[in-house]
Amino acid sequence: MKIAINNTELSYEIVGTGFPVYFFHGMSQDSTGMIENYEPVMSMGIKRIYLDLPGMGNSQDISSVHNSDDVLNLVIEFIEQITGDQKIAICGHSYGGYICLGLLKELGSKIKAAFITCPVIHANKENRDISKHKNIIQEELNTDDPNYQKFLKMDVLINQKSWQNYQRAILPGLKKYNIEFWNQIKASHNYSFSFEKELVADLAHNKTDVMILLGKNDQIVGYRDQLTLLDPDNEIQISVLNDSGHNLFTDKNQYFEESFKKFSKSIKKI
Repeated sequence: MKIAINNTELSYEIVGTGFPVYFFHGMSQDSTGMIENYEPVMSMGIKRIYLDLPGMGNSQDISSVHNSDDVLNLVIEFIEQITGDQKIAICGHSYGGYICLGLLKELGSKIKAAFITCPVIHANKENRDISKHKNIIQEELNTDDPNYQKFLKMDVLINQKSWQNYQRAILPGLKKYNIEFWNQIKASHNYSFSFEKELVADLAHNKTDVMILLGKNDQIVGYRDQLTLLDPDNEIQISVLNDSGHNLFTDKNQYFEESFKKFSKSIKKI
């Protein structure tokens, strides 16, 4: 489906009925990855709203987007048009997790819960405290697919199931990614929220239930920066997973599924 927001056309998909939950994918990806990873563990009573962020997936209208603040404002208006004043929950991965943190700051109590994996804390790579990546070969895969090397750089646990997931969930987004547009945003130093430096302090007293999963071997965003979100006065929980990288959906599939099922039960009680 398509929707016009502030002269920008966005693509999205709605699945199911019930309590509204928004899903935001990572940079260079699209909603395919979120659908592939979340739909198999979804329970009844949840209305899933999957959005393609600007310059990714089928949201290729970028004429009015100049920075991450613009993206966040588009997402806020999108939520307003789709669910109005309803309470919502949000899920995000990587850059989509960054968007979720921005939403927690801007929408406050409208968001009743958030489930976030490997979120960006510092948009500019040079400011990130990243981790050392590694591969644990569980199965030898005989393939000459050129994307296999990209898979090795993303996943920690290497086996047939994770390789198949990479092909289904990651590659479709990569093929539609407007890399020139986003490289220009990054080069012009417009990738960070204008309020990024204050974001951790702004969330110190946030009362929304937030569950964050991190990979200890995540060489994209790391895990140490995200720990600064923990504060005795907020409701943020963080799990750091061993032998897991930026694609913890497959590196720690069982833990991810159990955690999301617990999250699902909690939001249906709201």
